Amino acid sequence: MGSHIWLVTGASCGLGQALVNEVLSSGGRVIAVTRDNEPLQPLTTAFPGRLRTVSVGITDAGTPRPVLDDAITGFGRLDVVVNSAGYALAGPFEELDGTELRAQFEVGFFAVANVLRAALPHLRAAKAGRVLQISSPTGRIGAPEMSAYTAGKHALEGLSVSLAAELTPLGIRTTIVEPGAARTDFRANRASRLPGSPALPDYLPVHEALARSATAAARQVGDPARMAQALVALADMPNPPLRLPFGSDALAGVENARSDQLEELRRFATLSACTDRPKAI
Repeated sequence: MGSHIWLVTGASCGLGQALVNEVLSSGGRVIAVTRDNEPLQPLTTAFPGRLRTVSVGITDAGTPRPVLDDAITGFGRLDVVVNSAGYALAGPFEELDGTELRAQFEVGFFAVANVLRAALPHLRAAKAGRVLQISSPTGRIGAPEMSAYTAGKHALEGLSVSLAAELTPLGIRTTIVEPGAARTDFRANRASRLPGSPALPDYLPVHEALARSATAAARQVGDPARMAQALVALADMPNPPLRLPFGSDALAGVENARSDQLEELRRFATLSACTDRPKAI
């Protein structure tokens, strides 16, 4: 892993920052894409010549590619792409502002697409590389107060599954990583993005649940440093999984949801099958 060159978005906080630190500590080099490079200054000093910070708006389709091309060329190649940038727009769907809903998809889906368009030509040229898409267990299940975020993660996972099928024959492996709750500022930031207008009375329990979760970061089971170590290990696996939950809470949540879905599928199998055209006699 020591010789790998990584491109990491959302690199100035949370899991992204932990990953940058882990890669550099393991001997790798990093192109860190961030809106604020100040939190990364100590790492730039500690690992001279091995960390390039790039401040670019990745939601603008025409902007990232030339900037990222220049950074990648500076290191000579690219080995691993990690799409980690994101935030969660929280609140009941009925209360969400349309502009905020679109912004959630701009960051959680279209920014990922823009980064991939910039990075994939370099990986294809090498006929090798890894794409690690940071999703969430909500990319496979749902949460009543997280409809916008969940929808964006479902879109990300749909893109990634198809992308994996396209890229595997080219020597590029894709893994969807689904971290559970971790001890970062993610949940507090989620709560800070709640709509400012008064809540509809029917949804007050949802808001109360969100307020409680915002103060629970210190009790989350996920450790960002350990997650970063797992990402480094994952990037070097010869046969990585398509999807990988991170954390016992994520593992249990996905397993329970899949069990419920399978039970429902079987329970209504007769109704599903009866919609076939009748067989010719």
